[in-house]
Amino acid sequence: MPSSMPSSIPSEMPSSIPSEQPTSQPSEQPSAQPSCTPSMAPTNPETTFLFYPDWAGTGEGCRNDGGEPAYMAANPSTYLSTSLVACCQTYFGWIFDSCVGNLPGICSRALFYPDWEGANQGCIDDGNEPEYMRDNAMGLLFVHLAECCAQHYSWNSLVCLNAPATLNSNLYYPDWEGDDTCKNGGGQPDFMNNNPNLWMHTTLRACCSANYNYKLDECNGGSSTSTSAMSATSATSGLWYPVWSPSGNDYCENDGNQPQ
Repeated sequence: MPSSMPSSIPSEMPSSIPSEQPTSQPSEQPSAQPSCTPSMAPTNPETTFLFYPDWAGTGEGCRNDGGEPAYMAANPSTYLSTSLVACCQTYFGWIFDSCVGNLPGICSRALFYPDWEGANQGCIDDGNEPEYMRDNAMGLLFVHLAECCAQHYSWNSLVCLNAPATLNSNLYYPDWEGDDTCKNGGGQPDFMNNNPNLWMHTTLRACCSANYNYKLDECNGGSSTSTSAMSATSATSGLWYPVWSPSGNDYCENDGNQPQ
């Protein structure tokens, strides 16, 4: 008959009865560090660990393996950091170089957070996030920049992701604040990059027709071609037409120079 009250003293000897459902494969030792290979799947917030001073281990560095003591986990703004550098500076300043280098192969040396108190244009990983973000790491701290941008800066995603200045440079856009005509080559405002299907065009004529219809000839480079002719050309642009050669070597072309 088992006791109705559990013992307050834990047993010093493990049970000799084996598990009724043993695993078919022995478990592998889990890695203490995140993989350096980027994952296509979003990071599970429950596996995004902060850095903590490893006083119980070697006593010479910080780790982010999720093994911090309970008292640290209960007070993240006091003991935990989003970057290796911040943790080492706070707790191992006298051996900073050793602390920063004692986790070989680590990829997640800092976590990204929304820069609401700064420029508020995207996510940064300088380790200076407010304490309330460390207290609420799930949803506010991210291993990957793209995840932070998608969560908090979807309206400004290209800027948040540090998109290159040459983005969409092959498309034409209305330069209302500059030469007041259509141009390409980059330099368009960020809001156009965020929605190129609305603001940008693959051809000069299409851009001019959409934005400068009142000065169509000027926008198109001062062409004296009539509006109707340009419209006809635009409608057939990119289509193939036969080229009949006197030598009999007929062929097809799509250079937009077909006869009217």
